[in-house]
Amino acid sequence: MSRLDLSIDRISPSRRNLFTSVRLDRLAEYRDNPAWVSKALNSEVARLVPLWHNRNLLVGVGGEQQAVYLAPAELDALDAVQPPTLLGTDGKRYFFAVSINDRQRDQVLAAHPDARFVDLRLASLDMDAKHAGVLAYAKALHYWQYRHAFCGACGSPNRIQSAGHKLLCSDEQCARQSFPRIDPAIIVLVTEGDACLLGHNAGWPPRRFSTLAGFVEPGESLEDAVVREVFEESGVRLSDIHYVSSQPWPFPASAMCGFYAEASSRDSRPSEEMAELRWFTAAELDAAIETDAIRLPPPVSIAFRLVADWYQQVSGRDLEPLVRGAGNWRQRNADRGPDTRNT
Repeated sequence: MSRLDLSIDRISPSRRNLFTSVRLDRLAEYRDNPAWVSKALNSEVARLVPLWHNRNLLVGVGGEQQAVYLAPAELDALDAVQPPTLLGTDGKRYFFAVSINDRQRDQVLAAHPDARFVDLRLASLDMDAKHAGVLAYAKALHYWQYRHAFCGACGSPNRIQSAGHKLLCSDEQCARQSFPRIDPAIIVLVTEGDACLLGHNAGWPPRRFSTLAGFVEPGESLEDAVVREVFEESGVRLSDIHYVSSQPWPFPASAMCGFYAEASSRDSRPSEEMAELRWFTAAELDAAIETDAIRLPPPVSIAFRLVADWYQQVSGRDLEPLVRGAGNWRQRNADRGPDTRNT
């Protein structure tokens, strides 16, 4: 069923970042073949990835969260306005993302009483990487479709085409085409000597500290964005930058490009975005986490991976057990609230 060699290692630099393991042949050459897409959707190996109010359907099995995929027959009617979106195949099944309404949600939950629709950001902590990636892929595409329901040029309704991967303006005189978009962003751990720089954003919950980050502006390279964002948020001047890895981040629609950067000095100052900045050695980070003086981002994020890899390099220890063992970790990271934006 698949012609793409899925054994090829395409994600080595980013393999430890969640949501990168979408090991699917995306079947791009079939998206504009409605007969083929219909046949695949109605086949015995078709599986639907349901989304309700931007949430994914999961079931807890032991200590793991598992994705719940539906057979097409489990839904009595598929959305004609936002039809199933072809995601691809893993060589065994065809995956399609579908948006469901409240009535269909009740129907699905009645058939799967142990499942629930949840915020993927937190639930993915205990998910298999492949399925976390499939759900994130579905979530990102449906968010784009929802946010671009109308033409950006003339305001007419858009029609979904190419099995969910293209939008076409319904006004024949306009006929503007739109394609899935992401917002590129840089995320960077700044170090100087034996210490790393973490900041607390004014809009975050108390004690949440993380790496510095920001969106790439038009006309900027990724490296230019690193230099600008670090200086804007902290006043720190950099002497060296190098790329580390990347991560899809469908909350709602970003691609995070991770960097390490070396500071010229530890001179820094708070900004409108970063209300507090602190330099931490590995030992100081230990103490701050153990005493709950700071709370790092969840291990699903590239921000955590950047800090954890630096910590491993300078201390020889694994940071994740320390973070997970620091009290009720999930409750602490749930205080940001669920992602409730509709798709």
